[in-house]
Amino acid sequence: MAQIWEIVGGQTAGGIVVREGQSLKTAQCDERVSFGALVEEIELIGERLHYKLREGDGPEEGWVSLTLKSNPLVTKTDKKPAPPVDIFTDADGKKRAACGLLFPGQGSQYVGMLKDAVTDPVVKDMLAKAKDILGWDPLELCLNGPEEKLEMTNFTQPCMFIGGLAGIEKLRKEKPEETNNPTFVAGLSLGEYTALCHAGVFSFEDGLKLVKLRGEAMQEAATSQGKQLMLSVAGLERDVVDKLAKEAKDEEGSGATCSVANELFPNGFSLGGSEKAITICQKKCESAGALQAKVLKTGGAFHTALMQPAQDKLNAALDEMVEKMNPPKIAVCMNATVDIVPPGGKVKTIVANLKKQLTNPVRWHPSCEKMIKMGIIEYYECGPMKQLKAMMKRIDGKVWKTTTNVEV
Repeated sequence: MAQIWEIVGGQTAGGIVVREGQSLKTAQCDERVSFGALVEEIELIGERLHYKLREGDGPEEGWVSLTLKSNPLVTKTDKKPAPPVDIFTDADGKKRAACGLLFPGQGSQYVGMLKDAVTDPVVKDMLAKAKDILGWDPLELCLNGPEEKLEMTNFTQPCMFIGGLAGIEKLRKEKPEETNNPTFVAGLSLGEYTALCHAGVFSFEDGLKLVKLRGEAMQEAATSQGKQLMLSVAGLERDVVDKLAKEAKDEEGSGATCSVANELFPNGFSLGGSEKAITICQKKCESAGALQAKVLKTGGAFHTALMQPAQDKLNAALDEMVEKMNPPKIAVCMNATVDIVPPGGKVKTIVANLKKQLTNPVRWHPSCEKMIKMGIIEYYECGPMKQLKAMMKRIDGKVWKTTTNVEV
């Protein structure tokens, strides 16, 4: 077994500082690793320890210093961390269904969605509660549009949240075990909130309140900082896309933004940023031989630095609600870091991920690959349209054949 170390410094400072890389010049992680935590050695280089968290709070992985001003921060220990949680077995010792539930995000909405779900009593109850919480009728908008209104972020997101949960109720009738006791849940961007709701982290009502605030804050951020665009790029390697995005940002100059917003499938990305930089980047991607470089119809540059005002508002709401949140009942694969939060895992880890999600890329392709490598090859896409299955075809052709749409 690898060497285990104990965090013995930082008792009065809330733990010790963690950096993303070996050098002290690399970025600090948002959280510290807690006093008393047990970490597993990945590698030790001089006075710098690259660790994996085994017990305690803090970043799942990072680099820490062994000492500070000659005082030890980390020491070797013979203590044994608690064994990792078996995500494939529930609390009663029963094997979970070997499948994952996937929830789509913004972009999968369409006028007419929910028309086949409105007779379900659970969906009817959700819609009635939603009308009171939102102050507008999501069913009327979903069924009758207009499309332009349904595409607005502050309206789309609550409708998609409800749509994903309506998909769950449809699946429950046909596959109750797969619905109630899957191995994984994961959602694309907004869909992550649907996944967390199904995993029991928060109630429908509390989840919808967060989604309402999230959509409104993102809509405001998208319209208050100048014209923003998103660009779909396929056929180029990530390092090439990053290079072209930086060049485009530099060419626009001060105040520009251009960066990858979504890792969707192999060599398939969306980028977000300021209008001029994205326009420049589109031309650069075309010249570099991209199979596609298309400007998308979206309300803003989501999952980029331009969403910081929205992230700040959402963070405050998450802090207010955190005491009401529960550890997940199902393993959740998170967007921002591809962390697997196991059943019974830390709410703190989930919130830390959600606090990164709006300003960092959604890592959908790596998330799917991670779940597949852990042996889960059967998936159900719960909610409107078939976008996640379409992406799965490019991620893993064999798994695409065992991915089922549960449309509403």
